Amino acid sequence: MTEKTQRQLDAEAILQKCGGSFSRLGKEGTIKENKTVFKFVADEANRKQRELVGLE
Repeated sequence: MTEKTQRQLDAEAILQKCGGSFSRLGKEGTIKENKTVFKFVADEANRKQRELVGLE
């Protein structure tokens, strides 16, 4: 099992504050919180795609 990074912990804490809802995050979260969460999601998606095609 992999260890959680600080970015992942930050993203999870922000989503927890918004009840796990991306909709509430968009309405109630700050711009910085939105960027943090969506940057984490995009980085994870890219990492998984690289794994899938064998680049990582």
